[in-house]
Amino acid sequence: MHKLNTIQKNLYQLLVELDEICKRYDIDYLLAGGASLGSIRNRRFMPWDDDIDLFITRDNWEKLRHIIETEENVLPEGRSMVYKENTPYYCNPLPRYVNTETTTIYSSQSLPAKSCGHQIEFFIFNPMPLGEKAKEEYLDILHVYTELLSPYFVVNKRATLEEWEKHYELYEHYCHRIDEEGEEKVLKELEDRLKQYSPKYCDQYCVFWGYNKHVYDKEHFQLESEMGQFEDGMFPLGYRPEGLLRSAYGDSWMYIPEYEEQLVHNAVRNDYLPFEEYSSRYLPKINRESIFEKCKINKRNNAKVYYKRRKVEMLIAKEIVAVGSVQISKDLDGKDDYLRSLLDDKDYDTLFNEFENFTKLQNVENVFKYNILVPISDKNLATYLFALIDQGKYYDASKYLDAREQQEKPLNDELNEIKEIISICHEISVARYDLKDIDLVRSLVKKYEIEYADLLDIYRAKIWIMENTADSIEDYKMIDEFCNHVLSLYPFDGETMAFQAKSKFECGHEKEAMKLYRKSIDNTRNGIIWQKVEDESGISRMDMEADFIEAINGS
Repeated sequence: MHKLNTIQKNLYQLLVELDEICKRYDIDYLLAGGASLGSIRNRRFMPWDDDIDLFITRDNWEKLRHIIETEENVLPEGRSMVYKENTPYYCNPLPRYVNTETTTIYSSQSLPAKSCGHQIEFFIFNPMPLGEKAKEEYLDILHVYTELLSPYFVVNKRATLEEWEKHYELYEHYCHRIDEEGEEKVLKELEDRLKQYSPKYCDQYCVFWGYNKHVYDKEHFQLESEMGQFEDGMFPLGYRPEGLLRSAYGDSWMYIPEYEEQLVHNAVRNDYLPFEEYSSRYLPKINRESIFEKCKINKRNNAKVYYKRRKVEMLIAKEIVAVGSVQISKDLDGKDDYLRSLLDDKDYDTLFNEFENFTKLQNVENVFKYNILVPISDKNLATYLFALIDQGKYYDASKYLDAREQQEKPLNDELNEIKEIISICHEISVARYDLKDIDLVRSLVKKYEIEYADLLDIYRAKIWIMENTADSIEDYKMIDEFCNHVLSLYPFDGETMAFQAKSKFECGHEKEAMKLYRKSIDNTRNGIIWQKVEDESGISRMDMEADFIEAINGS
C-alpha cells in the first residue's frame, strides 16, 4: 500500500469492511467517483482525495438496508449506516457508512449530526423507464424530488438557465401541493413514482440525486464486473468501467488535474475524536425543529431568487468578457497570418503565449459555464484549436468549439474540419482506452490516416498497436525508430516518450530508457502513462505528486 494520510487510512478501512459485508450477504456494488478513477488510472487513492463513493443499485441497497435493520452485529463497533429513513433531519437520498470515532462535519449535516465522521457515500441507481420522452419526464420528477427533499441548499445548481426555469416551475407546483396536502404525502408519491420501474424492463439506470445527469447503460451494472486494484485490495468497477468514467468526467478522464483543479471538500475535521464531542456541545443549545422549519423557508426563498442571481451572474460574466476583450483585440487583431505561421512551424510555446490572455479569460468559471465566447476571429480560433489538437488535447479544443457553436454565426470550413478531427480523436480514444480493442483501433487508423497522416492521436494509436503486438527485439527496434519520427514532429509528447522508453529497455539500453521514462512523466499528466512508467521502471510520478501536494499544503 502507498503512503496514505490518516483520512485515507480510515476510508480504506471502511471500504474493506463494507466489501466484506457485501461479500458475506451477496450484495453487489461498484467503486465510483475518485476511487474508481484512482483504481483505473493508478490503483490507489489520488493524493488529494478525502472521500470514497460507491455505486449501488436500488435492489442491492434495499437488500443491504434490510440486513442492517433485521440482523444483529452486521456493522463493526464504532460504525453506523445513516440514511433518511433512520435519521431525523437527514434529508439526503444518499446513505452513508460512517466511522463514528472520527469527525467530518459538513454544514448541511450539522443539524442531523449523525453522518459526521469519516464516511463512504452510496449513490443509489434506479431503473429508468424506456423511451426518451418517458426518461425526460422521469428526470424532471427526480430533480424536483431531490430539490424538495433537501432544505439545506439548492440541489440542482448545475442546471442551465433554461433548465432551471422549467425545473422551478415544477418545484413551485409541488411546493403548493406540500402546503395543501402535507410534505410526507407528496414526497412519498414522488418517491413511489421514481421507484416503480423494474430492472428487467429497463435499459438504463440513473443516480438518485440532483442535476448531475449520471445516466448509464444497464450493462455496466448487469454484466460481469471488472475487478480493479485499489491500494492493496481488489474491488468491483463494473462492466467496461472506463465508459462510466468517460460519461462522468468527459474525454479527459485519464488525465490527472493540476493542483489548482484538484477537488478537496471543506469540512470540520478531526481524525481522532468522535464527532459527538462536537455535536454534544451545540445540539443541546438549539431547537432543531425550529431551525429545520426555518431552513425550509430559507430554501424556498433561495430557490425563488436563484434564477435572478444566475442571470446577474451571467451578465457580470458578459461584462468581464467585454472589458477583457479590449486587451485581447490588441493582442491578436491583425496577427492572423503570423499566428498561423507559428502553428505551421510548430512553435507552440510562442503561439500559446500570444493566446495567453484569451485563454485566461475564456477559462473564467462563469464564462465557460454560460457558454460565452471571447470574441476573436474564426481564423485565430481555428489556429488555437489546431494547436490544442496538435498537443493531443482534443478534449480542450472541444470545449472551446462548443462555446463557438452556441453563436448564431455558422461554423466556417476550418472549424467544421476541427469538429471532424475532434470526433475522430474521440473514436480512437474510446477504442483504445475504454474498449482496448486492437482491431478496432487498427481499423480507425486505417480509415483516417491518409487524410490526417500527421495527427498526434493517430501516431499514438499506431505506437499503442505496435507495442501491444510486439513479441521480438526487432518489433521493439521498429517502435523505437517510429517514436523517433513522431518525436521529431512532437518533441514534447510524454506519451510517445514512455512508449519509446519501453522499446529501448527491451533492446537492452537500460540507462537511456530510465532517462526517457523520467522525461516522459514530466511531459504528460496522463495517469495511465504514469502507471505504465511505474510498472515498467519503478519510477512513481504519483508519489512525486503526493510529495508536491504535501509540501504545498504544509507551507
